[in-house]
Amino acid sequence: SRHIPHAQSAPWIVVLHSLRHLRMSMIYWRVHRTVKGAAIAAIEKAGLASKLYDRKIGDVPVSLVPPLSGRYHCEDIDLAARRFSFLLDVETLPVAPSAMRAAVARKPLLWQFHFGYHDYLLALLEAEAESAHKRTRLAGAVLDFIVEWSEVFPLHAAGARHSAWHPYVLSIRIESWVRLHALLLAAGINETDVRLMRLAEGIERMTRVLQRNLEKGTMANHLLRNIKALVFAGLYLDTPAGAQARRIGMKLLDRELEEQILDDGCHFERSPMYHVSMMNDVLDMAEAILLCGSTVPERLTSAVARMTEFLTHMRHPDGEIPFFNDSTGSFFLRTAEVLARGIRLATELQEAGSGKQEAGSGKQEAGSGMQEAGAGVDPRRVSGLLTAETERIWLVMDAGLVGPDYQPGHAHCDTLSFELSLDGARFITDTGVYHYRESPERTYARCTAAHNTIEIDGAEQSEVWKSFRVGRRAKVRHLSSEQRDGSRLLRGMHDGYTRLQGDLLHERAMLLCEDVLLIVDWLHGSGTHRMRSFLHFHPEVDLHQDGPMEFAASRGESRAKLRLHAGARAGILETEYYPAFGEKLPRRSLVVECEAAFPAMLVTEIAFGDAAPAFGIEENRVRISGNGVLESVRPL
Repeated sequence: SRHIPHAQSAPWIVVLHSLRHLRMSMIYWRVHRTVKGAAIAAIEKAGLASKLYDRKIGDVPVSLVPPLSGRYHCEDIDLAARRFSFLLDVETLPVAPSAMRAAVARKPLLWQFHFGYHDYLLALLEAEAESAHKRTRLAGAVLDFIVEWSEVFPLHAAGARHSAWHPYVLSIRIESWVRLHALLLAAGINETDVRLMRLAEGIERMTRVLQRNLEKGTMANHLLRNIKALVFAGLYLDTPAGAQARRIGMKLLDRELEEQILDDGCHFERSPMYHVSMMNDVLDMAEAILLCGSTVPERLTSAVARMTEFLTHMRHPDGEIPFFNDSTGSFFLRTAEVLARGIRLATELQEAGSGKQEAGSGKQEAGSGMQEAGAGVDPRRVSGLLTAETERIWLVMDAGLVGPDYQPGHAHCDTLSFELSLDGARFITDTGVYHYRESPERTYARCTAAHNTIEIDGAEQSEVWKSFRVGRRAKVRHLSSEQRDGSRLLRGMHDGYTRLQGDLLHERAMLLCEDVLLIVDWLHGSGTHRMRSFLHFHPEVDLHQDGPMEFAASRGESRAKLRLHAGARAGILETEYYPAFGEKLPRRSLVVECEAAFPAMLVTEIAFGDAAPAFGIEENRVRISGNGVLESVRPL
């Protein structure tokens, strides 16, 4: 099913629609970066790079940033054996500098990025050692690695800017090195160790480079990471470069938090995984500022409270996030740890009196904005991730925009898709992410057919292309969440198919009663069209057909019966599920296909109990009754 061709616009039209959403400042900075890159390449070719970039800095006065409570995690990494594992891809690096650079350059770009982050050094040091002696020995190995890395990947090395000195990688490495200094001392390294001087000198050098290369052409989470590095460097460096970094970082932080944190507390790229990552960054900045004895800005305090409140509600019963928009299982961060830390830090900031009133109002706004999204909600200022639950069922529906128009890099065709847990375990799932490289897996993970939604005439909801590009994208016309007597109604509408003949709209209503989920899809427009509806089940769910339009699904003792009410064909396909980067599992998917004159309606009933409510279809609306519930669901 992955390789079914999709009706798409001409390539130049898709590119044009991708470019027209960019901000003029982004275009300027991308052109600036291209010209600058060409100039740097010419300097390197002329052999002048080392003379320009490798200037001695000398002693760097610093103020230590105390150890933070946040934790990073890493895969199996052995510095002594030179074995590194990122995204389940293991590599043993050679000793010779040129061979080491070549080995790293052969790896996928995301692997190279992770190798250059050095956050795994924090994870190694923060792990509990068997003895103080082993901890000190590990700290020495970390310092030796930093010294070696600095010699193998200097700024003037050919190709080093591609990954090792990329601004995003540079930002994470600056923060990692700043935090390492205090951890190394705590592990027994002498404060006069000359390697610590190299560490401080490296942070000074990297900070100067980052200030000249902020990602103003990419923005979004990349720019927020740049800002975090500037804040940490500003707290650490007692130099003019440090003072400038702090001044620029705090100014940009106020602006970006206002834009990037939505009214319901979600990060504006609307990816649960990136929300956890950006929330961790916000927590790190707030805690570092607090520990260094400075006042935490009110907007940062508010962001801590609102992002924490959002994550509190946006988790399956297993404690993990939904897999919408480039989300998958956590690896270097643990969702539960980030959430617990956010709850604790939000309380500490309130008790400290920093932005107490704003933090409190933000927390209330986050809950109300997500749980009671009414018809008057601006889709641009909320996530559109709507939840509902009963004693046995947890449901989340993505009725939000694909992301900020000027940066939809992590967008998938998952508008009006949903995920569902039954009796505490995942039952109906999104596809997840295998990796970011252009590949059949990447193409499939982003396409409409990989999500629990509807595809029309073989076209995509949004024109996703390459690994991170989007041409015309689905716009949300409506989203709402309301509590009725004995039920919860989630609904949304998008215009992703208006580019097709017939001016088509897809509207979905999801009515969750005690033991039944009713999914009603209205396809507005004119003409005759072919549509396919997808339901993807967790790999541990057994799915089989009981009748022409009846199916049964079970996971352990949890069972569900599915009934489809339409003149359609239905079948079971085996598709792929990506629960983590680099992991691929087979699963069963239910595909419903029909050709109908629009406007049309498709109704799917999923009953989780023996006494499911009865319902009937009357023209374009559905009436449901039973268990004391009487509801009528009609289109907007």
